Amino acid sequence: MTAPTHPFAHLSEDQLAELAREFDAIHDQVRADLGERDRRYIKGVIRLHRQIAVAGRALLLGSRSKVAWTAGTGCLAIAKILENMEIGHNVLHGQWDWMNDPYIHSSTWDWDTASTAAAWKHSHNYIHHTYTNIRGKDKDLGYEIMRIDPHQKWHPAYLAQPLYNLLLMAFFEWGVAVHDLDVEAIRAGEKPMKDVWHDIKGISGKARDQILKDYVGWPLVSALAATAVGRLLRPEPRSRARVLADRARG
Repeated sequence: MTAPTHPFAHLSEDQLAELAREFDAIHDQVRADLGERDRRYIKGVIRLHRQIAVAGRALLLGSRSKVAWTAGTGCLAIAKILENMEIGHNVLHGQWDWMNDPYIHSSTWDWDTASTAAAWKHSHNYIHHTYTNIRGKDKDLGYEIMRIDPHQKWHPAYLAQPLYNLLLMAFFEWGVAVHDLDVEAIRAGEKPMKDVWHDIKGISGKARDQILKDYVGWPLVSALAATAVGRLLRPEPRSRARVLADRARG
């Protein structure tokens, strides 16, 4: 199989320079258009995310109702998507650094996921966006477990890709956290062990926070709230004398 032709191979040096000037012009145009409208937008999205997350938790207090359970779960799913894709992903990309907001900034932001901000910025901002879709360079190309390019060497293990996709979909944030470790570099001895242990320590801390929050803290809050509401709604027990008196009157 012949190697694919570089997509820019037909362009001359002058054409490439002109293309670069056009890209720079688009960059400058977008940068000049940034302002208060954009500031209001990202702050509004962050506020909306928090409101939806609170609504989801509140609805799940009545999760014995199928309607409340469905609505609460849906709210938390939407909040998670907003947190990861529209807020965390873009803030950590540096998209909002121009505001110089000490909170909404790529150097200070952390998100509700198992990956540390530093590890994700290296694997995504630096590796993925420097070598986008370049085989052997872009680690996000199939996440090192799937064959998505016809020029990738085939192996029978790829027959199970539908299963890999399902597992990655169900445990995506954990898969990304492991992916950020760059297992291939570790196996090849290209990543120093001190860096490996540093990343593992960071992921372990995030994993602990995730597990305590999602599988211990919130279920405990729900249990306590449900118990309190149940006691308030439960009818007051009648004494034996009251029962006998009611029977006599009946």
